[in-house]
Amino acid sequence: MEASLEDNIVSAREVFSRLDARGERWKRRNVPIFIRERLWVPYYITEENGERKLYVIHPPDRRDPRVHFLEVTCI
Repeated sequence: MEASLEDNIVSAREVFSRLDARGERWKRRNVPIFIRERLWVPYYITEENGERKLYVIHPPDRRDPRVHFLEVTCI
C-alpha cells in the first residue's frame, strides 16, 4: 500500500530535520551545492503535462552517496 501524500510530507520533514542538524562540514561533503544553496527544503512539487509530482529529500545511500531527491508519488 502506497503512503498518502500527508504521510510522505511528514516523513520528508523528519528526514530533513535530521539532515539539517548535521554539521556544516558534513553538508559540504554530502549535499550537492545546488541543493545546499537553492533547494534546502524537505520536499517540492512539480507539474509536468498537467500531472503534479512530489519529490522528497533523501539521505545518502549505497546507490547515491550524496543527499538527493526521490519522486515518491503523483498527486
